[in-house]
Amino acid sequence: MIDEERWDDFTLLVVTHKTSLLRYSLRRLDDETSCQEVVDETFLIAWRRWDDHPDKNRELPWLYGIAYRVLSNSRRSRDRRDRLHVRLSMERQSGVDGVESGDVDVEELSHAMSHLKPSDQELLRLVYWEELSYRDIALELAISENAVGIRINRAKKNLRTLLLPADVIPFDVVTLEEGFGQ
Repeated sequence: MIDEERWDDFTLLVVTHKTSLLRYSLRRLDDETSCQEVVDETFLIAWRRWDDHPDKNRELPWLYGIAYRVLSNSRRSRDRRDRLHVRLSMERQSGVDGVESGDVDVEELSHAMSHLKPSDQELLRLVYWEELSYRDIALELAISENAVGIRINRAKKNLRTLLLPADVIPFDVVTLEEGFGQ
């Protein structure tokens, strides 16, 4: 149950500092939707950390500190996504598995990733975003390193295929329905 006094104090904090946090975010991001997400997450964290809440005259710097960390986490996620994009583009440019050279834009890559099975998406994220070794992934998934390699190769092949023009898709593609067992 929420303590009424605590809730009232938190509501006052939000009303008092929301505009300042929005301005803070807008100076660092160019997308209003992203700024609102930063502010929302900042207040969510502030609520969770309410026991660390400082005196009234230190509230805004405290919130700025939280927002800074939220923005930093967002940048790291974006950077991991961009590194994935670069790695996959480099593999594609090298002609691996018969895919022709060419750049893949982030939207195209995101769209293709969203059409992979969730297990394939997770494997690619673990390898390219989290930069885990096959051994670490094998430990996490409780399977052999060999199985990890096979699954990652299959996921990469499926992703490359999804990035091909529609009139070039080969017949041996593992579809979302077929896939491999968990």
